[in-house]
Amino acid sequence: MKKFLIRLAIFCLVFFALDKLFIFVRDASPALEVDRRLEYIVTGKIKSDVLVFGSSRGARSVIAQQFIDSLGISAYNLAFPGSDVTFHEFALRMLLENKGNKRPKTIILVVDDGDEVKASKSLKFRLDRMYPLVKYKPIRDELVKRKEKKPILNELLVIHQLNKSNFLFKQRKFTKNDSIMPCGSMPIGHQKKTFDKIYGHEPYNYSKIGEMPQKTRAFRAFVKMCKDNKIQLIVALPPNFRKISTGFAERMKELTDGYGIVWKYNESNPAFSNPDNFFDNAHLQTSGSIIYTDELVKFYSKHQPH
Repeated sequence: MKKFLIRLAIFCLVFFALDKLFIFVRDASPALEVDRRLEYIVTGKIKSDVLVFGSSRGARSVIAQQFIDSLGISAYNLAFPGSDVTFHEFALRMLLENKGNKRPKTIILVVDDGDEVKASKSLKFRLDRMYPLVKYKPIRDELVKRKEKKPILNELLVIHQLNKSNFLFKQRKFTKNDSIMPCGSMPIGHQKKTFDKIYGHEPYNYSKIGEMPQKTRAFRAFVKMCKDNKIQLIVALPPNFRKISTGFAERMKELTDGYGIVWKYNESNPAFSNPDNFFDNAHLQTSGSIIYTDELVKFYSKHQPH
């Protein structure tokens, strides 16, 4: 029995010693990423007065540099393609909890017409953006909170914190669709070959049926954080290659609980029914993004906080 306990103790010591070697893998992962924006949030490096949140429609449609050039203010885009409102709520919470970040004066939340608080195959909590950053405790804590990791094992074992993506030991590169400007925006300068270019003149009728409670809670929590921190909130609807869904803007107003501004672009502007300004049915390409952001900048210039 004594020999067994000695061997067990030796095994445990060797196992834990080997496990600690994976710290080098964990801590090397962030530097391999090409999109460092979430890391900037966690490490307190966000210093802009105007911040953009949202999914790909926010990343592609709003060019933060135009706020900088037109108004002489600081602006940065923190919209992540493929992310849903639960991820946006997490990102804002991390930003406000880290005192190294500057509290923004204004947040522009770009919402997904029809899908913002509903189930969507293309919108989710971006766990793949989390794992490269597990060297940071707030990220590990969130993974535990979301039951992706076991709390005790997460504290004891480095290997438990990792994902297979941490073992891809090569520098990530920009892709044709995902290239990030210094201002954080990700406009697309080309058009998808399969884009049918058929404009949807008949708007969809938005219904609350199918809304997910966890997403409506996240949306309301996002709004509350803005309100509690005295941050101006603009909920912006970006163009799809169709009319805005009937009732969607009104539903967004309900979910803001009276705080913030729900802003719709000028649907009568022919630029937003011109296929040359779109990447596909759901996203603008650069020429359209410039026009849309120009409208947003002009609206903001009349409503910016002092």
